[in-house]
Amino acid sequence: MRKYLLLILIVVFSSSFGQETLDAKIITNENDTLKVKIKVVSNMFDPDLLYVTSFNTKVTVVGQDGEKTKIEAPAIKKLSLVDYKGKERNFINNSQDKKVLREVLFSGDNLDWYRAYNSITGGENYSDFLFNKITKQEIGVGYFTGLPKKKLIKFMSDVPEMEEFIKSFKASEYFGYETEYMLKIVEKYEAYKKLKN
Repeated sequence: MRKYLLLILIVVFSSSFGQETLDAKIITNENDTLKVKIKVVSNMFDPDLLYVTSFNTKVTVVGQDGEKTKIEAPAIKKLSLVDYKGKERNFINNSQDKKVLREVLFSGDNLDWYRAYNSITGGENYSDFLFNKITKQEIGVGYFTGLPKKKLIKFMSDVPEMEEFIKSFKASEYFGYETEYMLKIVEKYEAYKKLKN
């Protein structure tokens, strides 16, 4: 009886992730441009929620005949797609080991903001990275306890006004909205840098 129950649970759990295809544009390291359909996985409860981990290390291309070909992340320079919510999303291969595609959340004159996705039981989580194009410095940003204010203030210390701006955010305001507040921070940094130039 336990075996049957376990089998039913496995089938239900594995079917909770829908497998679909999306149109994508891949630019390879050889600068070849491929317009393809790729296999992606979405959430059973929110079919519009795309699991990036279904393609950020290995992309499964689905041909017109249904044949599947895998392209490993190290062979990809950039991948672009429009997700189920109609949002254009861009992923580049700039991780240190070149084995993972990271999403470009912001690209400014001075800062780039990337997101790396990791699989966890029942879904995925993410880590963010800020890259200063001028100093060529990168930091990882984790949101375990909210915005890492001290780390951000140190990273953006070339713009002293950022300290007061970052400190002005209250944990009760940004908890659960870290992405929105990070966007405010990187946009404000870019604005201050433009004023100084």
